[in-house]
Amino acid sequence: MSVSNRLCEQAPTFCEEDCETALFRAKWPDGFRCPRCGGLDFYRIVSRGRRLFECSSCARQTSLTAGTILEGTRTPLVKWFQASYLMQTGISAKLLAELIQVTYKTAWLINHKLRYAIQVHDEGRLLAGDLQLLGDFYARPATNRPSDPLTYRDEPAVAGASIDAESGGLAEVKIKRLSARSFNRRTFDVDSFGAFLWRHAVDDRAGYRRIEIVKASGSAGVTELGAVWRGAIRWLARTFGGIGPKHLQAYLDEYCFRMNVKTDGYNTLLSLCGRIGTITQPELVRKRLGVRSVRFTGLKHSAQLSRSLCVS
Repeated sequence: MSVSNRLCEQAPTFCEEDCETALFRAKWPDGFRCPRCGGLDFYRIVSRGRRLFECSSCARQTSLTAGTILEGTRTPLVKWFQASYLMQTGISAKLLAELIQVTYKTAWLINHKLRYAIQVHDEGRLLAGDLQLLGDFYARPATNRPSDPLTYRDEPAVAGASIDAESGGLAEVKIKRLSARSFNRRTFDVDSFGAFLWRHAVDDRAGYRRIEIVKASGSAGVTELGAVWRGAIRWLARTFGGIGPKHLQAYLDEYCFRMNVKTDGYNTLLSLCGRIGTITQPELVRKRLGVRSVRFTGLKHSAQLSRSLCVS
């Protein structure tokens, strides 16, 4: 039996009323607040089968899902909560559709909306303190002719981690795909890591940060950050049979999210569902999430970074 099936069997029993209560607390952790006037008092009403909250001050009506990633959904909250619980291990849309009994299209949309919430959360958390960085390529040549550029489908990526000052282990990790269009090299250089630091690490104005460039493995065996990178690759291969470049970043962020939140993934994801704004299916389909243009400062930045790097 797969991990996802076992997790589904061990999942708590969800009911619609409990899910509504949990989503209410996630959306309004300090109590109801009217989106129009900020009023705190409300009436519960039912209109055309929908449960709404009407502000006592301005009579504005709003629903639990309005303004969240669940906005506009016709899927019962119970199935959303089941999907959030199953994301603790990562699950394909095909398997999710079978387990919670929805169509593949609905399962895909739920999964990617949850990943979108994770990505928004990730963008707001920058790596701080001393760091480790690892550059590598996702996927391998399609043939044994490395001289033929048409056979390469490798996606450059940087894995980075902040270091726990007490234990010396990895405190928080990120894996970020680089734009294949701008990255046309076969090796990583200072500029590659500089772009990652500019986007995903706290600015080190004082210059006290220590940055170590590591490899996936060395003479002492697999490095800790290398194990994170290889774990992500194995998970993508085992669960999805590999991922194309369009949505690769969303899956990498999901993997790192589970590593960073550890055993509190479900509660954290539930909180994000109530706080993160909505995104539509057309936006998810056409958008290349996590791949953004970088305003890089060039040689000056590279020179400063070179002086701070400690190559391992």
